[in-house]
Amino acid sequence: MQLSVNYKATLSSALLFFSVNNVFSAPITSEQRQFFESEVRPILAENCYSCHSTKAKKLKGGLFLDHGSTIFSGGDSGPAIIAGDLDQSLIIEAVRYGDPDSAMPPKKKLADKEIKALEKWVTMGAPWPVEPLPEITNKSIGPKEFNLEERKSEHWCWQPVKKSPLPKVVDVNWSSDPIDIHILSKLEEKNLKPSPMASKNALIRRAYFDLIGMPPTKNQVEDFIADGSENAYEKVVDSLLESQHFGERWARHWMDLVRYAETCGHEFDYPIPYATDYRDYLIRAFNDDVPYDQFTMEHIAGDLIESPRINEKEKYNESVIGTGFWHFHEATHAPTNVRENESDRVDNQIDVFSKTFLGVTVSCARCHDHMFDAISTKDYYAIAGYLQSSRRQEAFLDPHNKIQTALNEIVELREKIGKESVNKFKENITPEIIARYLLASKDVISGKDKGNVAKEYKVSLNVLEQWIKYIKEPLIKEPEHPLFVWSQFLDKPKELTPGLFRKEMEAVSRRIADQHRQHLESTKDSVKFADFSGGKLSNNGWFASGNSFSDSTSMPGDWSQSQNDFVIPGRANGGKDGAKLQGVLRSPTFTIEHNQIHHRLAAKKGGLQIRLIIDGYYMEPYNGLLFGGTRINDPNTDGNNNWISQGRDIKMYKGHKAHLEFIDHGDGYFDVDEIWFSDGGAPKPSASAIAYKISSNEKIKSLKDLAVAYGWIWKRSFEMDEAQRDEDANKILAWGVRCGLSDLDPSIDDSKKKISEILSTVPSPKRVQALTDGTGENEYVFLRGNHERLGDEVPRRFLTALGGEKFDAPKNGSGRLKMAEQVVDPSNPLTSRVIVNRLWHHLFGRGIVATTDDFGVLGQAPSNLPLLDYLAGTFVEDGWSIKRMLKKLMMTKVYQQSSSVVASANEVDPENILLHRSNLRRIQSEVIRDSILKVSGRLNDKIFHNGSVPVHVTDFMTGRGRPRGGPLDGEGKRSIYISIKRNFLSPMMLAFDMPSPFSTMGRRTVSNVPAQALIMMNDPFVHEQSKIWAEKIRSTNQPVKDIVSQMYYEALSRPPSNDELNDALTFLGENPDANALTDFAHVLFNTKEFIFIR
Repeated sequence: MQLSVNYKATLSSALLFFSVNNVFSAPITSEQRQFFESEVRPILAENCYSCHSTKAKKLKGGLFLDHGSTIFSGGDSGPAIIAGDLDQSLIIEAVRYGDPDSAMPPKKKLADKEIKALEKWVTMGAPWPVEPLPEITNKSIGPKEFNLEERKSEHWCWQPVKKSPLPKVVDVNWSSDPIDIHILSKLEEKNLKPSPMASKNALIRRAYFDLIGMPPTKNQVEDFIADGSENAYEKVVDSLLESQHFGERWARHWMDLVRYAETCGHEFDYPIPYATDYRDYLIRAFNDDVPYDQFTMEHIAGDLIESPRINEKEKYNESVIGTGFWHFHEATHAPTNVRENESDRVDNQIDVFSKTFLGVTVSCARCHDHMFDAISTKDYYAIAGYLQSSRRQEAFLDPHNKIQTALNEIVELREKIGKESVNKFKENITPEIIARYLLASKDVISGKDKGNVAKEYKVSLNVLEQWIKYIKEPLIKEPEHPLFVWSQFLDKPKELTPGLFRKEMEAVSRRIADQHRQHLESTKDSVKFADFSGGKLSNNGWFASGNSFSDSTSMPGDWSQSQNDFVIPGRANGGKDGAKLQGVLRSPTFTIEHNQIHHRLAAKKGGLQIRLIIDGYYMEPYNGLLFGGTRINDPNTDGNNNWISQGRDIKMYKGHKAHLEFIDHGDGYFDVDEIWFSDGGAPKPSASAIAYKISSNEKIKSLKDLAVAYGWIWKRSFEMDEAQRDEDANKILAWGVRCGLSDLDPSIDDSKKKISEILSTVPSPKRVQALTDGTGENEYVFLRGNHERLGDEVPRRFLTALGGEKFDAPKNGSGRLKMAEQVVDPSNPLTSRVIVNRLWHHLFGRGIVATTDDFGVLGQAPSNLPLLDYLAGTFVEDGWSIKRMLKKLMMTKVYQQSSSVVASANEVDPENILLHRSNLRRIQSEVIRDSILKVSGRLNDKIFHNGSVPVHVTDFMTGRGRPRGGPLDGEGKRSIYISIKRNFLSPMMLAFDMPSPFSTMGRRTVSNVPAQALIMMNDPFVHEQSKIWAEKIRSTNQPVKDIVSQMYYEALSRPPSNDELNDALTFLGENPDANALTDFAHVLFNTKEFIFIR
């Protein structure tokens, strides 16, 4: 058999490989053979061969342990033994029971004596006698080749969408619609005929439920029945497609796909922030008929679209909100293995993404190549790389563009301040005038009258006051400041002899050298992660979002409105345009290798956070257990440049990947100078190179020489090319611009005031949950799905079967935008097929592919592939319009058929797969509740809701995180606006099969269980609404006969039959009271017809 040949080839290749690598080059000694045969082989034979040999009934883990070559070549997790290395040998790890997930033998640990024998054997080099390959006895085991191209060619879903001619039909008069002809062709193959048209009552009810999820009113039904025009039905469909409630109904369908929830589940059911903004985004998108390719792009990479879709009413970025779907997964606090937590989260994201948009189960390839479909393990980890390279964010939206408009004005004014200040300084700079201001400042500080001093040195009194103010700052007395040398002479006599002056300079030089030595000593085991001296932040892998941080580091002459001062250059300043602006600065990804992180920064508190995000884990704000020290809340240095450190639990995560976030969600600001990693305290600052150069210059023999030397440094720094200036040169330039050399134009003060006025009108941004790019990273294959056992690195790309390998891996960022483009490429046969199949499923009760989320081998084959391809092709050609496709489907004869059962047809097509009639369908749980509200008159049909209405909590809904319950009727709002808390889902919704939000659920279960009848009979909500409906009807003062008719129309969209009318009149009597009407309303709610679409 072929498997036996393959097996032999595999073993032979392994034997040849290890022979070349000298594993068997030294012959086994007689002592080693004796030890192996007496101590080792018996252990393997007795404990391992039943699952790991050629005689195994079912081979486990792809591992054979009955030949030396296969032990060294290993199985799915890699080599079982590394000769001589106990710690790297998986077989030793397994028998030691160190990891419960890989412990072997699975039922009972080996005796200590047996474990020591295996350890001794591995230490020897794992010698194995030279012997022939064992014959395979079970032909069903052995390596099975994964042939992706073969699988792709054999399964229908990977094949291109075909444009085929319409099939021939006998009954050419039934319909000319291509969809109807496709259906009729299949029916005629089975000698079946389509059913007659549904009654107008049934048809309008069907259309209303399918498009807006609520029943029509009595007037709407009667108007439709009275309309005898040919396009009466089309007018109904058009009006429903334009209804604002269309978006509510179809958004709820989509929410099933993305496992929408507003809490994380698990123990405490913590909230998912801004979840309802995504819900409202869906409603708007469906109402606006956003083309499905655009809609898909927004979900996958809406944060990266160059020209995002703008909200028509409020003028903010809509596209970015779509990426929020990635984050509706369950989440737990304080995971003991945060990397495993990340890999499980990514697995869920891949599962939802691939099922929702592609209809394939990519997550089944996490541990091994897909067992059935053309999806390899490397495909899985290629997509995982996109998510590994992305990060959760709270994106900033700017309704009506008010923030950006204000920011544009602020930036223009701020740049004017900076430009005029720099130009003024540059125009007037000479070594002599710098020297005069320095000397004059010293004289005033020494006690002389500043007015007389200004006249003596011929300088501006106003400018001199600025120089005095800034020279008095404590910072310049530190060796890291370029003016440190000058500061050390402020309290010295003006006239020092050359000898005394040189002695003082030597003391200063020693102080600088000592500072430099301390800096080197304090940083010898430290790493400088960032100092922001390299121009654009993005060029160094940093990411700025929002409005507070720009992409450029601060430069000499930059004005900071929040600090009311010129900035210190070479920093990431988030306050230049005003503290009121919000934003986030994110670092490149790095590997944690030290115990502490030290930030040197200035900060003014007000909505600030510094967060260390480890392996994408963001639940720490809810519960800090195991993640102490990863977040600093509202750091405050009162604007001074100080060290702030993070430590505590960080040491537990060495080797893990992380990134930093400087979050400004309020009126504070950050001015970040540098970031260091160390195992000890914060580093000592380095000494100024300018200060050292001046202190070492022996040509400087007096205070005047020193002042002039500083003047030359200022002048030469300005004359340097900007790219050649180092951090020290930028600092001294910025300090000079800050002081000035001449009186500034009064318009500069006017600009500062104008900025303050503008800031007073700036609103806070709207924040939404979204995805954003991070450092580009490829993922490694996890052997057997174990994140601790890494295989090959896999470049980021789309599925191989869909042409993913034709494109190079992205060089920068995640590359999600490219993946999104491939998902919606018309040549991709899955995306268009999957969505039109979903539309068909919701209108007809069963998809053309019944397994709506799985088009793979384990899914059901399409009942009519030519029809599916016709729909997919037409959908793309028609601009990916969901509304136009829905109308196309609803205008068909097949949609408008009666649901009445024809016995003869039912025998041939018992499941109605061929659609010889319309399917009788039960309406979904939310629609049942909404219909009760609509009929009772309690419905608040105003579209949207600020947040969500709290779910009504019963006494049986207990547990941690239990919310405060909402009103029984949910304030009359539609079910889409009722909060979905994973641990506290509505019992009524669950009874009628609302899915638990854990993964994609494109086809809900439709059960028939006693709990449903009990809910409709006994639930307080149903009783309450029955009473409200009865009161509404009673207030009309109609005759009882009209009351019955009215209630039948409202509940069932039809008049009562004669028998029903007589029974109702008998039950109600001539003058029914409130109780009788309430009971009658309750009866109608409990009819099967109320919850089914005919």
